[in-house]
Amino acid sequence: MKKKKTRKIHKDKRGCEFIKETYFVRGKMKFRKVYVIDGIPAEEFYEKNATDLDHFKNGEHWLMSSEQEFHDFYEKSNEPESDLSEDEIEYLPF
Repeated sequence: MKKKKTRKIHKDKRGCEFIKETYFVRGKMKFRKVYVIDGIPAEEFYEKNATDLDHFKNGEHWLMSSEQEFHDFYEKSNEPESDLSEDEIEYLPF
């Protein structure tokens, strides 16, 4: 079983972290900088942590969650939680 080789994280002059990705052009090896945030490529990090507003601003409508998912989440998060059980609520004098 092969172990996956971890890529070395380099820093540029500005202090930004990147990984060198190699590719070939006409038989010559070239390098490309893939910037990383917390060890994850910046594009993947952005897709995981961006809000719908960020996707809307950048015109990435296909990455936005559907409106129904938003309403379901909103309804669940705003339900008032009472300290009393349903049986105790029925026996209240008012």
